[in-house]
Amino acid sequence: MEVHVPHEPIHTWRDFALHLIVVTIGLVIALSLEALVERIHQRHLLHTAETNLRVELQDNRDLLAGDERQLDRSEVELQQDIATLIARKSNPALAEPLSFNWMWNGMEDSAWNTARDSGALALMPYNTTQGWSVIYGQQGVVNDQAHAYILDIYRAKAPTRGRPFDRLTPAQLDQSIAGLQQALADLDLLRDFCKSLDKIYQRTGTL
Repeated sequence: MEVHVPHEPIHTWRDFALHLIVVTIGLVIALSLEALVERIHQRHLLHTAETNLRVELQDNRDLLAGDERQLDRSEVELQQDIATLIARKSNPALAEPLSFNWMWNGMEDSAWNTARDSGALALMPYNTTQGWSVIYGQQGVVNDQAHAYILDIYRAKAPTRGRPFDRLTPAQLDQSIAGLQQALADLDLLRDFCKSLDKIYQRTGTL
């Protein structure tokens, strides 16, 4: 914004007052237009952030529902693996295959990160921002626990990697069994975290 001096010299108080009025009106108009543009920008930023958050929320709810169903299937398969490894210890001739299967689709947080980095969260009511913060905080807890659970499975699988099943030593079998038991324990905790997130989804609604 620039304020220019008059092109003609000011000779009287009347000229000065007239120039001052013109400058003042110009400044008011310019500031009003600037504020209007800023409000329009903020409104667009807020609308975009809210839309993206709601879309991502629904996507994450769908992902969580699928992950919870998969946890039930993975639990059965891991229990079968433990039973097979235990049977192998007493029957060296047993050669049933192991699965070490897992499947997990972590929840996304790109809309939340974008809203935070762009300043859109500051434009929301406090209660709304707090609600989103609780949701994404719990989603992070669930994703972190999922990583721990998956890592357990890979650790349990390590003693068997690249080795014929009938050549696994008792120590290697015990290592895999212990790893799978830990994976099941972390799976139970993960399921509890998922249920907690389900309750948060239901309590907060669509915000």
